[in-house]
Amino acid sequence: MILPACREVYVKVFVAVLLACCSVYSFAKTVADVRIDGLVQMSATRAFDTIGFKQGSGYDSSNVYDAVNSLFSTGYFSDIDVYEEDDVVIFKVVERPSIGQLTIEGNDMISKDDLQRGLKLSGLEVGEIYKPETLNQIEQELQRQYYSLGRYSAKVDIEVEELPRSRVAIRINIEEGVTAKIVHINIVGNKAFDTEELTKNFASAETGYFNPFSSADEYSKQKVQGDLEVLRSFYLDRGYLDYQLISNQVSVSSDKRDVYVVVNIEEGQPYYINDVALSGSLPITEDLVWQHIDQEQGDVFSRKQVTDIMEAISTQLGDDGYLFANVNVIPSKLDNHKVDLTYHITPGPKVYVRRINFSGNSETKDEVLRREMTQFEGALATHTKIQSSKRAIERLGFFSKVDLKTRSVPGTTDQVDINVTVEEQPSGSIQASIGYSQSDGTVLGFGVSKRNFLGTGNKLAFNMSRTNQTQNYTLSYDNPYFTVDGVSRGYSLFYQVSDHEQDDVEDYDLDKIGASVSFGYPVSETQRLSFGATVKTTTVDLGSNPSNETSDYLNTYGDSYDDVLANIAWSDSDIIGGVLPTDGYSHRVTLDVATPIGDQSYAKLGVTSQGYWNLTDNKLWLFHLKGRAGYGMGYGDTDRLPFFENYYAGGVYTVRGYRASSLGPKNSYSNGTDTDSIGGNILLAGTAELIFPMPMVEDHRSVRTSIFLDAGNVFTDFCLAGNTTCNEGIDVSEVRYSLGLNWTWITPIAPLSFNLSRALNPKDGDSTDFFQFQLGTTF
Repeated sequence: MILPACREVYVKVFVAVLLACCSVYSFAKTVADVRIDGLVQMSATRAFDTIGFKQGSGYDSSNVYDAVNSLFSTGYFSDIDVYEEDDVVIFKVVERPSIGQLTIEGNDMISKDDLQRGLKLSGLEVGEIYKPETLNQIEQELQRQYYSLGRYSAKVDIEVEELPRSRVAIRINIEEGVTAKIVHINIVGNKAFDTEELTKNFASAETGYFNPFSSADEYSKQKVQGDLEVLRSFYLDRGYLDYQLISNQVSVSSDKRDVYVVVNIEEGQPYYINDVALSGSLPITEDLVWQHIDQEQGDVFSRKQVTDIMEAISTQLGDDGYLFANVNVIPSKLDNHKVDLTYHITPGPKVYVRRINFSGNSETKDEVLRREMTQFEGALATHTKIQSSKRAIERLGFFSKVDLKTRSVPGTTDQVDINVTVEEQPSGSIQASIGYSQSDGTVLGFGVSKRNFLGTGNKLAFNMSRTNQTQNYTLSYDNPYFTVDGVSRGYSLFYQVSDHEQDDVEDYDLDKIGASVSFGYPVSETQRLSFGATVKTTTVDLGSNPSNETSDYLNTYGDSYDDVLANIAWSDSDIIGGVLPTDGYSHRVTLDVATPIGDQSYAKLGVTSQGYWNLTDNKLWLFHLKGRAGYGMGYGDTDRLPFFENYYAGGVYTVRGYRASSLGPKNSYSNGTDTDSIGGNILLAGTAELIFPMPMVEDHRSVRTSIFLDAGNVFTDFCLAGNTTCNEGIDVSEVRYSLGLNWTWITPIAPLSFNLSRALNPKDGDSTDFFQFQLGTTF
């Protein structure tokens, strides 16, 4: 055994001997020539530049040492020998092989493209020099990434195989394992609030509950870090300015399947507002600023409230042209847990818009976007007009994404450019619809529509549908900017042939042909008032067994009608998201009046309203409500609404789960034939939907899943004498309900939609449908 003192002596003697040996060769010599043997991949020019030796120059052992280090540092070589032969310094090198093949197997959670980009940054790609020391780093990094995703049982194995011509094949085998579940979340140090209240808004949740659409109990480092910020916001929003996160620990079970999260905090005490003041430069009156400050002495401090106030003040200043105003709050803690708040305002100069640029609209013309802009070039830039411009472009429905940014003009302090970047989504479609009925089989439809015809923003559509009973043909064209002021003009031609002998509506043939024209006037950014006229001819031909109701109407008013209708409509729409809306509302009221100029006199009033509410910030969980009501009546010489103008209920547009047009009042027959649905002059229908993200789907902008509850029916206030099955007026007990699941996918051609629904309260005589498939239509 060598004592420590003796070991130090031996080391000193060894170093002295080594230095003496080296000094023998340390005198300078002249290089007659330099040669490098073994180069294959590195060019000779680069190799000579690396070692720095030149013919005729002097060298010693330190120069050789530096040259060898420089060559090794390139990473190209696994071995280097240096020797001298006839005044020629020879470097004999052994190059490392290059990477000939690189394969990755077993990865699902992390895409191959992402992995390859990461490996490339580490120098691991085909054609690069193989460096064994990097493999261990890559293996550890991959392991770390999977750990952060909660895959503690993940394994990464890297195999290296030699190939001909000094190459190697690298195979990265990944076993991703299973995601560890969060068994328990424990918060230590909380006194004012219990753990349940603190964690109710966490993205992470303890396992043990059944929710097939949630991955909240799956551990993720990023998710836990986000929850810690949620916890911090919880306390700051309730005045706990001294809140501190002491530590957080994550423990993993021995089988690497269970995770225990422990968070240690120090709450402190809530602070109360003592005084609120303004400072800085105020370019607008103080009253305009103070109207946004709703804090008073004695209120509990809230960071969220402070943030909202700063945003409101910034918006106010932005509406006055101070687009780059800077608003900060300066809190000053006082004794007894009180705080003074000072809002410091730095307005900066007024800003004007130099230019508005559009990009991403490969199909849509610039003028279609520009005419939606309420913010103009050369005008004072205002926050409200910029945001309203963005929303107006979103309302067009042509784009899946709209991004609007302001950029300062170089060399100026008072000018900006507005860059509008859009991502177009299909605005045209070849539409088809396939409906399945348990009693009638398949219903087919076809249509071609373009909501952005030739990139002009105009709509052109041709639709036809065919069932065993009906053929419909419609051609329409609408120009939303017939004038520069936003007055719209639309035309429509329609033709309908119906044979109702074998359906649940009636036994008659109906032919309709007509045309309409309409003009729309903008009332506000979201509201429009439309006026129009429709001219149509209707012919009815009774079948072999008509009902008493249809026979009575034809006996009274004849079987052919030339009508002139006046139309008026009011709409208020702020729907965002195109085919699959994600936010906003829409309301529409229509009134159609068949004027006395024609053969019939009747009127129909319709109301439709719907809204979308985001339940989460990511706009993936939505609540949707939709309601529809209609009322029709005769007037003058017509004592009732014509039976062929009746409303109908049942099917995908009213109450799913019931056969189309099968609900409502029944007709009557003198010979005792089974009754059919004849519709009614009163319609009530509504839908409530919970929209949720579908598991394992990345692009939620093209796929939507929802659970729906439908309710509705049609009623009448005119029953023919002798019809004992008909009841006049609205009977709430006759409202039908259905519950179901809807799945919609926006394909490159058209929307594809499935409905699986169950009638909740069918009654005798109702026809139900369980499955409905559609291509080209969404509900």
